Amino acid sequence: MTAPAMHTLLVVDDEPNVCDSVHDLLRREFRVLRARSAAEGIKHMEENEVQIIMTDQRMPQITGVEFLRRIRVGHPQAVRMLFTGYADLESIIAAINQGHIYKFLKKPWQPEELEAAVREAAAEYDRIVHQHQEMTLLREEVKLLRERLTTLEKEVEGLRAAQ
Repeated sequence: MTAPAMHTLLVVDDEPNVCDSVHDLLRREFRVLRARSAAEGIKHMEENEVQIIMTDQRMPQITGVEFLRRIRVGHPQAVRMLFTGYADLESIIAAINQGHIYKFLKKPWQPEELEAAVREAAAEYDRIVHQHQEMTLLREEVKLLRERLTTLEKEVEGLRAAQ
């Protein structure tokens, strides 16, 4: 798994103008997918490799926290961000505890704030991917060392038996 040249950002919000404004702001630096519902967001996740997910908390049928919690199961490395125009403490706590949210943003945001947050999320995704690659290499190295140790133990056992 390698980091992409251009990260893909999925924006999920039932307000089309929010999705469009995020797209317009970030389209030069990120591939921006827009979803007007959680179901549409899930479809995008199935059809695309998405590194960053940004969703509104208050949507019809499902909350942003619930959407991110569901997405996390199949896409654990995707960096999850939540935004809302309502800063109720319960949403923030649920976001952190259930959805493993990287960042919480309050609407309305400033363009510079949003750009910085998404850039940080992209850097976090790259860090996660790099860490995963390192762990895979280390696991393989440990496996090879264990195999070598088993071989050496058998050789020692054979030498002892020959004496």
